[in-house]
Amino acid sequence: MLTETQLLNHIYQTAQMGVEGIDTVLRYAKNPHLVDALSAQRTEYEKLQSSADSMLHARGEPSKGISPVARLSSEAMSTMKAMTDRSSTNIAEMMIQGSTMGVTKSLRTIRDCDLHDGEVRALADKLLHTEQSNIEEMKQFL
Repeated sequence: MLTETQLLNHIYQTAQMGVEGIDTVLRYAKNPHLVDALSAQRTEYEKLQSSADSMLHARGEPSKGISPVARLSSEAMSTMKAMTDRSSTNIAEMMIQGSTMGVTKSLRTIRDCDLHDGEVRALADKLLHTEQSNIEEMKQFL
């Protein structure tokens, strides 16, 4: 069983990955509607990350970000994909893939967590809802 602290760190890392993924592809996005959608999604991820960070600190725990190796690997892969195809369709597809991975990992992490705190559960549910909404929003750019 995972602890609520581990779930909060998962939320923190997932939101951090969302922010960094968006930062990577925003440099290549040309469609103003896509840029606006990505910017709004980035703001939501920042709020989730901040909430998870606050809840961790309230528990006396530090937030644990993404490992430098995972960060570098993800950024390199995203940059390469975006550089070779700067179309809105490709960028939206990349974002859908990232959010789908976020949903899958989050569902597994929530299932494996011994949850008692309603605020932690609500934040985990908000992350899932955000990821699912982001997927739906990106579909219009396919």
